[in-house]
Amino acid sequence: MDASLLSIDETLETAFEIFYEMAEDNLDYDDLLAYQARFDEDGAAIVVEASADWEEHVGFDVDRDTFVEVRIGLANEDELNDVLVRMLVSRDTEQKFCHLLWKRAA
Repeated sequence: MDASLLSIDETLETAFEIFYEMAEDNLDYDDLLAYQARFDEDGAAIVVEASADWEEHVGFDVDRDTFVEVRIGLANEDELNDVLVRMLVSRDTEQKFCHLLWKRAA
């Protein structure tokens, strides 16, 4: 029997919950303030196919039928141009997994 997968909307909801729980401890203070100030107008998240670099970050082959990449940040004119976190999220309801790559101050 095939694994039950979260919908894209459910996956985004989960990703936002994780983001809000961890953002304060992982984002640069200025980025956090900018996100909080601009969220209502410019806050955004997108789901894309998991990038090829995830394997080196998580240490296993990423099944792109089960895992997606969620990017959360600030958009400008319908384009996410300030990515605050990239998340590898499992959509499998039985095998929960999430790995985050936070934006760091340069």
